Amino acid sequence: MKRIAIVGAGMAGLSALSALTKQGHVVTLFDKSRGSGGRMASKKVGDASWDMGAQFIRAHDASFMKTLHEWQHQGWVSEWAVTPHVIDAEGIRLSDDESTRYVGVSRMTALSRQLLAPATEFIPNTRIVSCQRTDSEWLLTDENDQHYGPFDSLIINTPPQQALPLLENSHLAAAINDVEMLPCWTLLLAFPERIDTPVDAAFVHDSAIAWLARNNSKPLRDSGETWVIQASHAWSQEQVDAPREEVLHALEQAFFTALGVQGYAVSEHWLHRWLYAVPAKPLDAGALFDADRAVAVCGDWCQRGTLEGAWLSGQQAASYF
Repeated sequence: MKRIAIVGAGMAGLSALSALTKQGHVVTLFDKSRGSGGRMASKKVGDASWDMGAQFIRAHDASFMKTLHEWQHQGWVSEWAVTPHVIDAEGIRLSDDESTRYVGVSRMTALSRQLLAPATEFIPNTRIVSCQRTDSEWLLTDENDQHYGPFDSLIINTPPQQALPLLENSHLAAAINDVEMLPCWTLLLAFPERIDTPVDAAFVHDSAIAWLARNNSKPLRDSGETWVIQASHAWSQEQVDAPREEVLHALEQAFFTALGVQGYAVSEHWLHRWLYAVPAKPLDAGALFDADRAVAVCGDWCQRGTLEGAWLSGQQAASYF
């Protein structure tokens, strides 16, 4: 039995937690946010709520498909019976995408809370800024100079830019130094009435927007009319430091233009910038491991930029211990 610390309670960290606790290890999870889930984030403003980050889960790998079916049997996820549209210069049409999509119920964050349950300890609102390796143990320090440990092993599940300062004395730093992460501006809108469109979700081209979805079309969501609008990564990069009011106005207008509707009053809104949303080019390495220092690094950027990729990465990271 080992004492293992995981920095970052996103999907890859939760995956590693699942595998490690099944092996009988004692696991402590840290996260800079007040909850778990990373991009499986939800937001509530007034009476409106949305899935703010990852919109759904798909499976291509057989082992992850089995895991998804187990979660479905436990009532943690449900199938989102949606066929996305395509919106481009030629208009609006149904796509030929027949993928099965799953969502956490009753929000994406709820799945992360279920996956967090096996942790020996979860320490939220804690940004780890330093990890020191002694001859045989890890000691962690947060931004308030609080110390944690000792731990036998360490798993880091953060964007590469945030992992680098924690890996100063590991050869893994060189491996991830050039990994580029792309930003994504996300606008959440709520309306007092239903928008008259057959579209519940759509891939958008020739626009500042890349994806939009009627959040209340997902199973077991609040009934109020709510929409998630995700900008393209290219547009988000161009506007990464733009004033928030300008970004909000541009995305709101692009949303109405894409759907071809006007005259709907917005009752609530929220704008969020995901600075490290997805990897430009994932490493396709599964996870990274420094055996000499008993530290592994995982995340969707190690495998592929999806929740499935993050889960598989966390499984591989756990296998090293």
